[in-house]
Amino acid sequence: MATPKPKPKPTPKLSESQKREETLKKFQESISPKGVTAAEAAARKALEEKYPGMFLPQTRTTPGINRAR
Repeated sequence: MATPKPKPKPTPKLSESQKREETLKKFQESISPKGVTAAEAAARKALEEKYPGMFLPQTRTTPGINRAR
């Protein structure tokens, strides 16, 4: 006999102001420099997983160093 699945806990109801604050917080995280960097890294990782070896990693260069000496 199969065991019954536990019922999921209901999510608490949020007021309109709480929904607004939560939405604004998510939006601010998505447009912050840290959030943008994280999103770009996640996108690069997803592309690399989908198409392994297709994209070459970028080589880091230090600005201001003249290597043509």
